[in-house]
Amino acid sequence: MEFRMLSFARIAAWVGIGLGLQATGHAVASLPSDAITTPTTAPVPLPSAGDGCYGRTLTGNWFGWRDDLAHHGVSFAGGAISDESWNLLGGINTRKMISRVQINLGVALDTRRLLGWTGGKLHATVRFQFGPNANNLQLGSIQGFSLMDNGAPRIQLYDFYYRQRFFQHQVAVRVGTMDANAFFDIPADASDFVNPSATDPPLYLQNAPPYVAPALEVTWHPAPRTTLLMGAFYNDRFHPTLFDTMLNTLEPVNQPVGTFYTMEVDQAYRFGARMPGMVGIGGFWRTGKLPKLNGNFQSWAGGGYLFVDQTIWQSRHAIHRLAFFGNVTSNDPQVSEIDYSLQTGMLDVGPIPGRDHDKIGLGLDWAHISSLAATPKPYELVTEVFYELACGHGMAIQPDLQYFINTGGGIHPDGLIAVIRVSVEF
Repeated sequence: MEFRMLSFARIAAWVGIGLGLQATGHAVASLPSDAITTPTTAPVPLPSAGDGCYGRTLTGNWFGWRDDLAHHGVSFAGGAISDESWNLLGGINTRKMISRVQINLGVALDTRRLLGWTGGKLHATVRFQFGPNANNLQLGSIQGFSLMDNGAPRIQLYDFYYRQRFFQHQVAVRVGTMDANAFFDIPADASDFVNPSATDPPLYLQNAPPYVAPALEVTWHPAPRTTLLMGAFYNDRFHPTLFDTMLNTLEPVNQPVGTFYTMEVDQAYRFGARMPGMVGIGGFWRTGKLPKLNGNFQSWAGGGYLFVDQTIWQSRHAIHRLAFFGNVTSNDPQVSEIDYSLQTGMLDVGPIPGRDHDKIGLGLDWAHISSLAATPKPYELVTEVFYELACGHGMAIQPDLQYFINTGGGIHPDGLIAVIRVSVEF
């Protein structure tokens, strides 16, 4: 009965949005500074405001209205992702398929076009989430196998913030409700992988991630290829404001009162004409009454990360390419079940002649488990392989396989998870 209701909700959501609009994580490319919010789970980037890529979306140009609205300062973007997962071996339960759907609808208002105020934009994204946590029901992994399992079913104002640029666009300041995962620690070529560890590693401390929170974020470009990002995200799930209650801005999890601070420095570089790359290093600090793994509490915790994203081959017209990424994170072992981890992978774009936008990915995620977690094994290891089939008009189908060793730190048998992801840009 539950599966039939979910299937009906999924079909109704897809059909309803398709008709209503006339007719998504970190993105494939690094998140554009003007993007409406690209969900970290999206396998393809949502269009930025006025970037001219509407021909790659399902709903097109709305008979010319979409371009006209963008020209006057009102831009729309959206996307939907559907994950169907099967546990083929080991884990918790191999007897059923589980479905999840996430829909993101966003709008950006350009103050220069609307009001003559240069450098300002107001962003808002509403998220619709349907379906249960498949990892808790099928596998039992510490890392998880899909960001679609991050949070309970909900309708949520995912972000709502104002961005203002200064000093000839060298500095951008954002104020409002934001998700730190949309701005920090994003190896660009890791975003097509279904497993969340590479683009949403467990660096935000066990039981205390920032998710969506009132925040101040600053981006500074001190040099053409150098970027400094700083953010402060305030969490108070125990004393919600009237705004939080009315618009459901809160994630359905209990979090301690406190502030999450993070800073990152990115450096872009290039080996020759066709081998661009980027390296980033960052750290984070969390205040508040944080639960420790031994049952006690402490008032702060922190950690750091280092990532690299490197193109190692690219065709003359940059259509076909092969890229490598790696990401190392560390956490406080007193409060985080995963105290340090490593994610790495390869992405091949256009692997088959005539299929320029298809992708093949091979990844590995290794997570060391804190000794305070007292699991039978000290680590969990997952390998992932996928093929993303680009169907045109913003649609893609992505079969994905993930094999887990020491599932849940050896609590559950080694598992084999199959996922079929269908994504569409509106």
